[in-house]
Amino acid sequence: MNTEIKKNILDLQFQKYLVIASTSVIISFTYFVGIIIAILTKQIILNDFIRMGAVFVISVGIISICLIFFLNSIFHIRKILKCIKKL
Repeated sequence: MNTEIKKNILDLQFQKYLVIASTSVIISFTYFVGIIIAILTKQIILNDFIRMGAVFVISVGIISICLIFFLNSIFHIRKILKCIKKL
């Protein structure tokens, strides 16, 4: 009974980190598509260095946060899989 409870808890943690990883990928992809559409429709002018600098800073921030969440969740997923194999 004890190993079954541990496995269920690990399964729940696995699901949590899998949702975090997939959500960060979806947010990153949606952001890139939005930036590309904004550039194609000329809502973001590439010659305006101030606006491009602001877009660059915001992009680095968003992508960094998503990358940190993604890598952290992948690390935890690998760790959880090793624990499940031991059980």
